Amino acid sequence: MDTPAPQNPNAAPAPSTTVPADKQQVAAQWDEWKSHQRLTGPDAKPDFANPAQMNHFIWYQTHEWTQPYPGEDKIFAPEDVPGAYIPSSESDD
Repeated sequence: MDTPAPQNPNAAPAPSTTVPADKQQVAAQWDEWKSHQRLTGPDAKPDFANPAQMNHFIWYQTHEWTQPYPGEDKIFAPEDVPGAYIPSSESDD
């Protein structure tokens, strides 16, 4: 029989799934963005998501949508993340 270990009292609490009221709209934009990434399932693909956006998304979730990404003064929507635009390697320039 497999018996789980007791809860570590020094462990950090699991992040809350509650999004502050003033951040619900931007969190919904991130949920929509996430639905277009290949994060899980049979179509999962490593490194499919834009790294700048993925870093921001993880930060926002980890900090319960209350803290901007380090060095920034607000929480950005996915399309507004600095560095999110990566031009195609296919270019006539």
